[in-house]
Amino acid sequence: MTGRNVRLFYVLEAILSLTGGIILPVYVVYFRNFDVSLFQVALLAAIFEATIIIFEVPTGIFADRFGRRLSTVAGFFLLTVAGAIFFAFRSFTGFVVAEIVFGISETFISGALEALAVDSLDKDEREKSLPRLFANRTMVKTSALLIGMIAGGYLAGRFLPSLFAPVIFIAAVGLAAALFLRESVREESGAEKAKEKARSVAGTVFRNGAVLALFAVGLFSNFVYEPADQFWQVLFSEIKGVPASYFGIFTAAGLILVIAVARFSERLYERLTLYLSICFALVGVALFVAASTAIYPALAGIVVYFALKELVRPAISTHLNRQFESARRATYLSAFNLTCSIGEVAAGITAGILAGKYGVVFIFYFAAVAALVMLIIYLSLSGLAAAKMKSAA
Repeated sequence: MTGRNVRLFYVLEAILSLTGGIILPVYVVYFRNFDVSLFQVALLAAIFEATIIIFEVPTGIFADRFGRRLSTVAGFFLLTVAGAIFFAFRSFTGFVVAEIVFGISETFISGALEALAVDSLDKDEREKSLPRLFANRTMVKTSALLIGMIAGGYLAGRFLPSLFAPVIFIAAVGLAAALFLRESVREESGAEKAKEKARSVAGTVFRNGAVLALFAVGLFSNFVYEPADQFWQVLFSEIKGVPASYFGIFTAAGLILVIAVARFSERLYERLTLYLSICFALVGVALFVAASTAIYPALAGIVVYFALKELVRPAISTHLNRQFESARRATYLSAFNLTCSIGEVAAGITAGILAGKYGVVFIFYFAAVAALVMLIIYLSLSGLAAAKMKSAA
């Protein structure tokens, strides 16, 4: 767990979260400062998501074929370029190019860096080491995200036109750090190689019931997350009358809660069905409380939601990596990220339509019910997978 690649994995994940923390809370304000319309802001977000959907799996295949280190280095190089374009070409056209480069950079990194870290673990200890690897990643990413959000708010208030200057520098530091990665050895027997070549990614996912259940979580969980993420600020500002100046405090409280309990939650990863059941049941309750109760219980509900959302992914990452063969790990991780991106786009559109037709409070009830429906889907698929394994034995 203390090898060079693992240490750099934490550093690079922290850098990604730090840049994200600087950009995400204020990127709309940045665009608006350069006369980008609200429609164009939405279009830029759509271009970014479309780029990820198009390039996610091809870049995963690239990483498995030509090297995860090379893919990660390319990703951080493109991230630096994207930051420079955002900074230097301050028009809608420049932002379109930057969003495309930014999206491609994310796909080069997403599957490759995680696969490189996992395959750098000692093979005999890998299964036991995975929960700690991803619990530590959650703590590191969350801490960096919190710092980035504080820095982003400060920069937006004082130096908004220069928002991307520190992003360029931090991304360049990530590029320099990525150069010190070592390519991991990917294990693959002759039988595995023949088997994998004969199967498509989709075919492999559908043949493995445990993986299919986790892909279903990646897809359908967005129908829980997107409604809450898009409209919680509207709920609390326009309906519950909370000043927007407090919103950063609520988000920070959720992130601090993640840091506080991430190491404890690691102990429950081995009981994945129980863990996900608890998380999504609590998410459903938290969103219901946020929508239906007085201000203080509602605030507690949204803070708990923020924390639980971040605590789900490390458990899923642990079990996905146990199912994937080393030689195509980056491809399969990219396929999972693609599934999540498709779910995010579909859920975002659905949430917007429902909120416009039925209101913001309804959309929170929708998300709460979606958490329970998604849990039923997961339990059904994982139960079928367990029954199939039992009958095969």
